[in-house]
Amino acid sequence: MIEKFTFDIVAPRIKRKLILVKNDSERREHVVLKLLAYLLFYDERLKIEPDLGMHYRPDLAVEGEHGVPEVWIDCGQIALEKAEKLSRKLRSTRLIFIKESIQELQRFKATVDKKVEHAARIEYLAFDSGVIADIALQLGRSNEWTLYEVDEHTIGITFGDNVFETRLHRIARSDA
Repeated sequence: MIEKFTFDIVAPRIKRKLILVKNDSERREHVVLKLLAYLLFYDERLKIEPDLGMHYRPDLAVEGEHGVPEVWIDCGQIALEKAEKLSRKLRSTRLIFIKESIQELQRFKATVDKKVEHAARIEYLAFDSGVIADIALQLGRSNEWTLYEVDEHTIGITFGDNVFETRLHRIARSDA
């Protein structure tokens, strides 16, 4: 089922309205991951699902010069073949893969490390187990979101009567 979500956002450096559409094959958790990625990696040039003229399409990206994106962000389920091709082809691009939980991230990263030649170029981010699913359950058609920093590694999210806090589990690229 197609669903449309409107977010009135208040976050560091951001105060705006954002509309995200969940298509039939997408899960609500994917919408939450894209929204959090947008907020956490905010740049005024960051676009949601832009067409970059490539075989693959990112969840979010900052377009660069000569058709090479500066930043490429994928959330949720990411095929190993896609990770391999992106890390090989986009050598000057900041690649970020975002997973729902640290457990999912660790499993995916272990596979990528074994099978992807340029795996060290990839950055990863995940959240505490269950938080993304809990947030997804509470989404309404219209949401007033506030994102705040608890400490260097923890964020909080409020919308409606809901308050969520999660640790940001980051793994930086090895060659940074």
